[in-house]
Amino acid sequence: TVECDVDVNAMAYWNSPQGKRDEEFVSPFRVTVPPGKKKYLTFEPDGGGFNNIRMSMENIFVVAAATGRTLVLPPPQLMYLLSDKKLNFDDVFPVNSEFFQKRVEVISNKEFLERETEKGGYLELDNEPGRKMKLLELASEGCVKAQKDSNSCSLLDELLIERGYTAPLKDSRDCLIFDEIAFNHGPAAVTSPMTNASIEKFCAGRKPIYYGSEMAEPDILHFLTSDTGEYRILNHFYSVIYFTNPAQDNYYKRFVRDFIHFRDIVFCAAGKIVQLLQDEGKQRGFKVDEEGAGAYSAWHVRRGDLQYKEVKISAEEWYNNTAKSLRPKELLYIATDEKNKEFFDPIAKHIDLRFLGDYSKRVGLEKLDKSLIGMVEAVVASRGRIFVGTWHSTFSGYIMRLRGYYGASKMSNYYSYRPRIRVMHKWAYPNGNYAAREFQSAWLGIDGDKFILKDLEPTSQSPLGAFVDISNLEDPLPRPTHLARGVFGLPMSSTPALVGASRGKINCEVNVDSLVYWNDPQGSRDRDFVSPFRQSMTTAKYITFWQDAGRFNNIRMSLEIVMVFAAASGRTVVLPPSQNLHLEEGDSTVDSFEQFYSFHGEEFKKRVNVISMKEFIEREGQKNGLVTLNDKDYKRVFELASHCENRRKSDIYCGEVHEKIAAHSNTKVAPVGSSGSVDTCLIFDEDMFKSGLGSARPDIKKFCGNRTPVFYTQKLAEPDILHFDSFARDHRLLAHFYNFIYFTDPITDNYYKRFVRDFMHYNDRIFCAAGKIVRAIQHEAVEQGFHLDEEGGGGYSSLHVRRNDLQYQDALISDDRWWDNTKDLWKPKEIFYIATDEKNNMFFDNFARGNTIRFLDDYWEMANLSSFQKEHLGMIDAIVASRGRTFAGTYFSTFSGYIIRMRGYHGMSKYSSFYSWNPVKYEMQKGAFFGSSNEFKREYPIGWVGIDGDERVVEYSEGAEVAKDDVTTATNDIVHVQKSTISPKDEDKKKESKQPKLQDEWNSANQQKEQGSSAAHAPTHGIRSLEENIINSMGFLPDEDGELEVTQDGTTLYIVFSTDCGPSQHWQSYLLFFSIVRIKQRGFITRIASGCTEKQKQEAREWHLEHIAVISSRFRIFFTPKFSDIKDVNGKSTGEAYKYFNKPFGVRYYLENSSDFGWDEKTSKMTAVEEKAVVIIIDPDMIILRPLTTDFSDSSVKFWSPFHKKIERKKKVEPGTPFGQTYGFGDNWRKHTDLAGPDSLAHKVDERTAVLHYQVGPPYIATATDMYQIVRRWADLVPEVHRAKPELMSEMYAYSLAAADRGLPHEIVSSMMISSTDAYGESWDLIDDIPDERVCMSGILPNQAKAPLPTLLHYCQEYGAGDVLFSKYFLPDSIFSCDQPLLIEPGDDAMSPENAYKLRPGRKKVQLNHELHKRNVFTACAMTSVVNEASLFFKLHHCNGSEANKERTLDLLA
Repeated sequence: TVECDVDVNAMAYWNSPQGKRDEEFVSPFRVTVPPGKKKYLTFEPDGGGFNNIRMSMENIFVVAAATGRTLVLPPPQLMYLLSDKKLNFDDVFPVNSEFFQKRVEVISNKEFLERETEKGGYLELDNEPGRKMKLLELASEGCVKAQKDSNSCSLLDELLIERGYTAPLKDSRDCLIFDEIAFNHGPAAVTSPMTNASIEKFCAGRKPIYYGSEMAEPDILHFLTSDTGEYRILNHFYSVIYFTNPAQDNYYKRFVRDFIHFRDIVFCAAGKIVQLLQDEGKQRGFKVDEEGAGAYSAWHVRRGDLQYKEVKISAEEWYNNTAKSLRPKELLYIATDEKNKEFFDPIAKHIDLRFLGDYSKRVGLEKLDKSLIGMVEAVVASRGRIFVGTWHSTFSGYIMRLRGYYGASKMSNYYSYRPRIRVMHKWAYPNGNYAAREFQSAWLGIDGDKFILKDLEPTSQSPLGAFVDISNLEDPLPRPTHLARGVFGLPMSSTPALVGASRGKINCEVNVDSLVYWNDPQGSRDRDFVSPFRQSMTTAKYITFWQDAGRFNNIRMSLEIVMVFAAASGRTVVLPPSQNLHLEEGDSTVDSFEQFYSFHGEEFKKRVNVISMKEFIEREGQKNGLVTLNDKDYKRVFELASHCENRRKSDIYCGEVHEKIAAHSNTKVAPVGSSGSVDTCLIFDEDMFKSGLGSARPDIKKFCGNRTPVFYTQKLAEPDILHFDSFARDHRLLAHFYNFIYFTDPITDNYYKRFVRDFMHYNDRIFCAAGKIVRAIQHEAVEQGFHLDEEGGGGYSSLHVRRNDLQYQDALISDDRWWDNTKDLWKPKEIFYIATDEKNNMFFDNFARGNTIRFLDDYWEMANLSSFQKEHLGMIDAIVASRGRTFAGTYFSTFSGYIIRMRGYHGMSKYSSFYSWNPVKYEMQKGAFFGSSNEFKREYPIGWVGIDGDERVVEYSEGAEVAKDDVTTATNDIVHVQKSTISPKDEDKKKESKQPKLQDEWNSANQQKEQGSSAAHAPTHGIRSLEENIINSMGFLPDEDGELEVTQDGTTLYIVFSTDCGPSQHWQSYLLFFSIVRIKQRGFITRIASGCTEKQKQEAREWHLEHIAVISSRFRIFFTPKFSDIKDVNGKSTGEAYKYFNKPFGVRYYLENSSDFGWDEKTSKMTAVEEKAVVIIIDPDMIILRPLTTDFSDSSVKFWSPFHKKIERKKKVEPGTPFGQTYGFGDNWRKHTDLAGPDSLAHKVDERTAVLHYQVGPPYIATATDMYQIVRRWADLVPEVHRAKPELMSEMYAYSLAAADRGLPHEIVSSMMISSTDAYGESWDLIDDIPDERVCMSGILPNQAKAPLPTLLHYCQEYGAGDVLFSKYFLPDSIFSCDQPLLIEPGDDAMSPENAYKLRPGRKKVQLNHELHKRNVFTACAMTSVVNEASLFFKLHHCNGSEANKERTLDLLA
């Protein structure tokens, strides 16, 4: 019940009292306490908002209840965003009630200190009376979180840490396990596989911490939960704490439900508001359900300081995403922190809104402590008929849990964030980003004694789901009457075989004939066709075969070959015995091909006669049959013919049947296969068949390639039984029929391609179900303004995402790469249909952010999918995917391949089918038209293009006639797509009138600088950087950008640098890109960002598009997984990191996955790389002073020559000749040569060669092919090198070792880079040669004609000129923003003797000799000016004039 002046008991979801068993429950984990003593549990409140505090607190309370410790509440203190007065937990929760105290003894901090700071207490402070008095004051009056405040809570926390035992729990890394065996005997005693498996599932990669003596023995167990780092418990109690006994686990879930709820005063106020809302709702005709909820709906709209920007959507998005869940005239209660109610005006246009303020006076909220107002809102929202929350909000999450406690249907819970709208409708075990939501395991079945590991509520139709009322579908537009389909259709004058043909139909209660790509009947010529390879037979001849051992699409490919062979030869096909088809995980419920195809129609039987194995044995296995068997064998084979298994160890092995057939004298094993030692192609040539004479003509050689041609001859036609041993590895028929079988007569060849199209399609029942889904999706799409094509396809786009047992790992790309690689293909807001074996729909968040996504499960009831066996669902999925406007599939997947073939049969443009893996993304547009091998990684257009004609089509004829809506990219765009990843979106800002003058203005500015004419406008301290109008004009016109894609000699440079997603590498990347703009560097420049979180990826991607890609379409960002974890020799993470692993592994990942190179896993070669392609690896903390090049013949270039005897150096990068900058580590890398293996070429490198050719660092420059060879080995070796010598230089040593291992000595240049001002082997002599009066200007305005400079400045050190210091370590991460001022720059007198020093932290002066002074002036001028120019460029393009801080006042030592 709820204590209140009105009856609001319907608001109580808890039991009080609990059941008898719970009332008597005693925890087996209770601590042992000496007489007269207590053991305590102390903790620090979380520093976040209230629901974060609550989550952390629930964990603590559960531990206290389980261990029997006395729970000490923290001192009263402010709670973030909750109140301006100090609060304690008993102000919010009824922890002092008799019922609660029975489960957990709770005392105040004051009571605890009064007891335990006395003599003999655990915290005895008799010798520190002042400290004791202060702590008692804080316990009584309250404390503050600020560390340096005199009333800081840390004063007490420090004592507890000092005297108590700090719990080692880190919720991001650990899980806390309560197991009785582990508690009594230690974790090693937990040997039950089931228990260990359940712990592993619960912890999900986290480290299990078992509650045992280590935590039970201390007198004070302290939780450091205010720690903003690793000890913070920002997680739900049921996803941190696990009791391996389900009865205990559920007890503590009930404990939280029944005791850790808000005080009655909250439920009383909330109940009054609910009653007012429901009274108004009833007047409008709405009803309250039996649990006292409903008659209004509720939202929680979080708008304040939530850090996840993607979920802070507009009011219009809120309404558009969830409007279908609301009912006409229904009240909508909105709980929100949005102060401006005008925000909700777009929603108020459609529905009547109510807010808490509407009821404040009516229920007396002004009398309620304002710290409780948020709790009232949560309870009111929890009682709505429908609730929609804000994803990532723990406030919304807790409302979801309250609704679970009340027993609300899962179908009534939604999120406004499109990718998560219906996430609560599907059962999910706690995992991933736990705090983003609540999980059903917190409330489902917790009154029982079993773990609940699946949903207890059936999934019903959601108003926000797919369109499913098939009865409301309008009749589709009539199909075209012509037989020429889509862009590949030929005119009737070119297709005499189609005379008399008609489009087929599907027997279905709904008109789904737009899915038909076959003709039925075929044309009269095809109906009358007689194969020239048929013999007159007085008795039947047969084909027997094994089904392929793979999944269905492998089986289908094999079956198509068998059927074409049978149709051509006139043989009767004997289907294999019924058996498990292994189409899905687990036992198969489909055991026959005839459940997919229609082999017994009259038209099919005219072409191929098909019988079962059982019929065959009955007919030919008895006396006088072709395979006469004795009685025993006959009985055995007849039984197996009914059902067998393709497992050699099985008692009903199918091989027994085939062995009996193959061993018979009337049987011949077909000498064909698609792999291993039998790699063949099958040729049907009339002359060869009739006369036995002929040879492999050029067309046959072209078709077969390296395969062995097998001709269909009289000899091959002789056997009564021709057996295809397609279960055997060498005889598998894992190839496309049109690539495996060749009819030398094109008319015959096309006939059999039509035969497969028109007859080897799935049956009507399968197409009917798929058609219903297609129609439903298209209905929804048309309502949204999308259109269908002439053939009734499109309206939506589709994907096939293969994720599970595909053996080609490189094609199994991440969710981000799926999106990044395909996002340019899609239309805004169009529906995506996703065919996939990925069980976690969160994988598709990127697709769901701006679009509606649909899956097969969304149409379960509408298409009556429960009436199908699970093996049929894949075919339905494929058909639905085949009708999308644009399709993206998984390379190497025969499932994706068949979808593309069906699209081809429909005549869909080649420009509408793509692959997600970048190296082959455009394979259907640019790839081979035909494959002269038995590969199956993709389908080839020769299987469907032009097959209705009488000529053999050998290339695409699709051209300008393709409708624009069907063409994603024009041919020329596809050819160049690798070099135009992002189009500048601010070209209008780059006024053409400015561009031709750019060089003149630059030169003019140069002259003004040198003449000092800008000094009048300069700040009092420092030389001015470029004039604003020059900086504002920087960038590239499209034509100019295109010209810079290659060097003047036609070389394509791919310049890459590796970063993580930390803020410092963010601004370093921007600065590097800007320095490239200044000197007009040629080539493509890519930031490789490794190990980013989802949030970081989104932010980095948005920043890049908004601020970097607009400068040049050649500037890119490429994301990779995290590689920085250090692993032991067994490959397990040690928990430590070496961030420089990201460089070799990140670059390798880029080279193997970027579409620029077309890396082929099988050959480990780059198949798409330009002949003149060079990769250059630099570091993010570099700026470019002169263009990077592959030609080092310039007289200013200086090669590394450490010995007296001069050596000849090559001057250009070419195959076998990489280049690099010298680094001063000598031959230290040679200490690790044993790691490269005993046969490594690195063993042959002596000390002199090591110093001359392998003492190298960035920039690394090599041809793309050479660089890949080095990088691949580099990634292999760097973990070993680091394990042997874990230090900063490990990755550089590993590079040198990799280059030596690959036999690729470098030409080493010493003039490419400067870094440390006293470094040896760098090009400081170029700086030393600059006159003193010009050295600062040379850094500000690099001009190679006046002063040759190094290529790069690696600003990894501190550089100072008088009172100005530059250090990347002191530069604020927000340097490129509107409000951050510019840096102070060195003054005009930077080279004066008075300024021959640099400052260190603390402003300590370090005197410099002339040489070091000059080098520091150059670098300080160069760095401060380029940072300022980049900052000014940012401000001019992205800030309003009034908000852009252009003052040069930022002192990095201030």
